[in-house]
Amino acid sequence: MKFFLARPLLKGSFIRGVLAIAGSTALAQGVAIISSPILTRLYEPSDLGVWGLFVSYIAVVSALGSLRYEVAVVAAKEDQDARQLASGSLFLVVVTSFLGALVFEWMRRADIFGFSAFPSPTAALVFLTLLFTGFALVFRYYAMRKEAFSLIGRFTVVQGWAKVVLQLLLAPLGTLGLLLGETFSRLAGLRLLWGDRSCCRIGVDIRTLIRYWRYPVFQLSSSILNTLASFALVPVFVMLYGSAVGGALALAQRVVGLPVTLIGGAVGDVFYGRAASLLREDPKRIVGLFLGVSLRLGVLGFFLGAAVWFLAPKVTPWLFGPGWKLAGDMMGVMGPWMAAQLAVSPVSRLVFLTSRAWLKLVYDTFSLLVVTSPIWLWNLSRPEDALKKVSLLMVSAYMVYFFILLAMAIRMGLLRLEDGDGS
Repeated sequence: MKFFLARPLLKGSFIRGVLAIAGSTALAQGVAIISSPILTRLYEPSDLGVWGLFVSYIAVVSALGSLRYEVAVVAAKEDQDARQLASGSLFLVVVTSFLGALVFEWMRRADIFGFSAFPSPTAALVFLTLLFTGFALVFRYYAMRKEAFSLIGRFTVVQGWAKVVLQLLLAPLGTLGLLLGETFSRLAGLRLLWGDRSCCRIGVDIRTLIRYWRYPVFQLSSSILNTLASFALVPVFVMLYGSAVGGALALAQRVVGLPVTLIGGAVGDVFYGRAASLLREDPKRIVGLFLGVSLRLGVLGFFLGAAVWFLAPKVTPWLFGPGWKLAGDMMGVMGPWMAAQLAVSPVSRLVFLTSRAWLKLVYDTFSLLVVTSPIWLWNLSRPEDALKKVSLLMVSAYMVYFFILLAMAIRMGLLRLEDGDGS
């Protein structure tokens, strides 16, 4: 049994894929870590708070980008379907990017969630950022289908380094410098993925999009809720405690999220590509892949979470400056949350290969209720206390979600499901 669980991870192609993405992400995030103490001295907490709002909005709206058809690119059984899905996804990204910019400008003028803090030309940056992000996501999934993980890795490096360099150079512009760096670093990464444009020459086939109807109907709703749950904390804390507290939380999320981005993102990409292949070729091995990946990530997450919980409050004021003590306390509180997320989030992409999307929809709804609970449930005066309650509830949610995913994996191993085509 031990060998069976280990075998998926010990296969050379799986490890090479993870290392290609994780190594590249490490290079990208490494410069982010090194530059963080510099950025916190060049920018005010309120600048980072506004930047956090910008990133949160982009993350939420970009989940709408192609109505989740880009996820179907990997799961499609035929290459022709994959190309048609990618082409249709690119067209949808253009439309949703324009609509997202319009909604943003309305929120800015109406001062919803403190959006009036944004400079007036930000709506144009929102359009460009959504466009670059959506295009890159489609090409990333197209490369994932081909298992071109080294290309994905190079994309990650270029985008990560470009963002840091631009934000450092544009620091004299204040908040606008952070936003410009965020926008045009995504263009720098997109240029690399743009090399394979075979899917762009095929046109949009409405019939193919209709056949894969489950992705916009079920998984889009789930993805929006999941993204809201992931990025709603900063707007919630800005609204309740002010932009300075929101800036501290944005920094805490950026630092604590590094292991999830570095390791979890790499493993998740390779896991999803491999699970889709196994579903088509050898479904009985999916359970071993799922358990082998999630249990090892769980052990790693436990030690990393314990280290964050113990060290972050002590190290952060020394590393980032005395004005960021609250960020260190928040990092410590988020340690257990990070550990649970690292263990479960990468393998949660398994749900994209099944017809049980409504289960994930229930989970994502609960997660959103948890992260917004400081508004309607806790009513606590100290942001650290509110974050602690959110963190503990999210750990519980991830534990329940793990067993839901395990049940899905077992069922996929017992039955040769025909869910990959979305019909």
